[in-house]
Order: sequence, then C-alpha cells, then structure tokens
Amino acid sequence: PLETTGGLETVAIRMPGNDIAAALIRESHTPIAAPSANRSGRPSPTLARHCAEDLDGKIEMILDGGAVGIGLESTIVDLSTEIPTILRPGYITLSMIREILPQAQVDAGIIRADSGIKPKAPGMKYRHYAPRGDLTVVRGERQAVVSYINAQLSEISARKGSGGRAEKTAVIATRETASSYQADLVRDLGSRKDPEEIARHLFGVLREMDEENADVIFAEAFDDTGIGAAIMNRLLKAAGGKLIQL
Repeated sequence: PLETTGGLETVAIRMPGNDIAAALIRESHTPIAAPSANRSGRPSPTLARHCAEDLDGKIEMILDGGAVGIGLESTIVDLSTEIPTILRPGYITLSMIREILPQAQVDAGIIRADSGIKPKAPGMKYRHYAPRGDLTVVRGERQAVVSYINAQLSEISARKGSGGRAEKTAVIATRETASSYQADLVRDLGSRKDPEEIARHLFGVLREMDEENADVIFAEAFDDTGIGAAIMNRLLKAAGGKLIQL
C-alpha cells in the first residue's frame, strides 16, 4: 500500500542495530517498513519520552529500548537503481559503503538543494528535524564564528532594551566554545574531537530548544567529513538551509 512507500515506487526496510528492535522484527516474521517515531518535520526522538511528546494518544504502545547509541537516524541507500545511491547520510558513511560497493554515490538532492530532483527519502529537501525557533547555522574559523554570533546576540539584546519584542536567544555550541557566548541559553553538544558525541546529543538539544521556548537560535557548523556530513545534513535541514559562511 502507498502508506509504506510514501507514494513512491520504492519501499524502505528497517534494519536497526538495536537488539530490542531487531527482536521485534524477528518475531514479526516479515520485513518492516515503518515511519519514524515523531511527527513529520520535528526533531527525531532519541528517548522514549520524545516519542510520547509527539505521538501520545495517536499510537497504542511505545516500546522503550533505552537511549539511542548513535543519535542520528540511519543512512538510507537506494538499491533500486544501477548505481547504489545514498539518499540520507548517517553513521554509515559513504567511504564505509564504498568498501563494499565501490561505485556508490551521494544523491544530488543532498548536495544541491536546487537540484530539482523529487526527494526519495524523508528530509532530503524540505525543512526537517526543525525546532520551532528561527535557527541559523554559522560556519567559519572558530573565533570568527564566536564573534559573529555574539554580535548578533548583542543586536537582539539592544532591540529588547529599546522596547522591541523580547526574543529568547540560544546557541548550540561545542565544549570548546560554550563558555564564550552571551545568550539566554547555551547548549554544549560535546567536543569537536568526538563527533560521535555531538551526533548523539544533536536531536535532544534541538528538542530542548522548544522546551525552553527559544525564539532565535544560532548553531556552530561542523566539518562535513565522516559522520560530520550527517550532522551538517541534519543541522541544515533543521535550519531550512540558512547558513552564514564567514
């Protein structure tokens, strides 16, 4: 049925690494195609309570497998075409896949937002994984990024002081820079030396932006190599493509 294909000609089969999820599939005696455990467009859940926040009253049961180990959703690979194609980057990187499938490539819809290609997987082209506040990603040399974001925060603070609308500000930072910001809310994703830690915390922090009612959010960019490519993919989708390059 079209519910399992999203109206497309392909179907995505779940292949989780979680033991409890794998046991559920095994006991079902059939491949499983299922939506994510969150409302469309919202940050993905990394805890059972995140799922409950989005879907309580809409589903009959939540199977709690504990906190996620990776934090980002799976890599999606399209095997319906002659050349295996990554539709969504994840923990399993292009270089890992090429060890098995040397001809694998990345879909143009990931690389270029204006590719004109119909998206084949969730979150490929539209605003996705997004907090309710206005999120901007800032890329550049570390001190330049800190200076730029603090300058924007100062402007927002000045507007408050002159009778403008009080906007709650937030910064999504790293352990190396978190203490440098003067926002109402600063959240440390982890150290740049440990991108897996950053990936693990990303969606939880995006959800916290909503819990804290952040209106204006700035996020530091990351190197888009290895798992960093998946981190940046999710951040830019959450920001609706808003990127400041310094």
